[in-house]
Amino acid sequence: MPNNKVLITGGMGFIGLHTVEAFLDAGVEVIATYRETWRMPSFLEARVGKGLTWEQADIGEPGALLALANKHKVDGIVHMAIHGQAQPDAGADLRINMDKLSLLLDASREAGVRRVSLASSSAPYFGVPQGPFREDRPLPIDSIISPEAFKKAWEILTLNYAKQSGIDLVNMRLSGVYGPMYASMRNLPSRLVAAAVHGTEPDFSPAFGGVPFAGDTGDLTYVKDIASGIATVHNAPTLEHQTYNIGSGRATSNAEILDAVAKVKPGFAAEFQEGRSPRFKPDAYSDISRMQQLGYAPKHSIETAIADYVEWLEAGNAQ
Repeated sequence: MPNNKVLITGGMGFIGLHTVEAFLDAGVEVIATYRETWRMPSFLEARVGKGLTWEQADIGEPGALLALANKHKVDGIVHMAIHGQAQPDAGADLRINMDKLSLLLDASREAGVRRVSLASSSAPYFGVPQGPFREDRPLPIDSIISPEAFKKAWEILTLNYAKQSGIDLVNMRLSGVYGPMYASMRNLPSRLVAAAVHGTEPDFSPAFGGVPFAGDTGDLTYVKDIASGIATVHNAPTLEHQTYNIGSGRATSNAEILDAVAKVKPGFAAEFQEGRSPRFKPDAYSDISRMQQLGYAPKHSIETAIADYVEWLEAGNAQ
């Protein structure tokens, strides 16, 4: 049975907004936090005050999360808030991120919540040469990028904290995500869909990695499926593991993404580089066997997801 009331940090984020909806759809009352950004998508407007409460909070302020957990008597915390942009000083970067993490864990323990679920990502797998990526696979100590290092460290530290404190904690490694409300245009599906809908050329500038290779692949999952997976993990009565991949369970090529967009928007085209880049990894997808044991299965194929995404934008909604 799902929790009765959950506190979701980072509720105004891209994935956070859809996660709020997924919990509401599961019959769970949601208290969602935001710090500065305020945007209200159409799929949540009518639900404010009807199972959904928004609270402005800075998760880096000591006592803030504990106060909200106690105020609303939540029995679960789902941590979706990002820990902030990389700081120019390595020491400041470490302190800011670790301080916020410790405040979250202390609040979860002191509030006595049933479970705390933490959104990680597929970044821990960046240094793994090929997939499928499984949760029990050994990971290299060295890291290619800073987020990879932090995600691996957070998982180790949170699991150790849970062991010492006795809290029920789970880390969720989210695959690449795309869909409505994604504004940064960092992933290829969002750039192609936006260009197709608005009749513009897709941005393949160096800032986005240059012109894509048609044969490159990755585990890309529609945001509604990711949100459903998060709710599935958090609401499970018991969990056999403390780490779960949430993704599509398959490697999708750049060529497949382009074909899916062109199918919905006939006449749309983009020029990719042929073949595979030097960054190509065989079987680059997250194994979701653990999630399948919980009853999770992605509902969207790349074709149905792209069609839904296009429909969202053509209805005049924000990216």
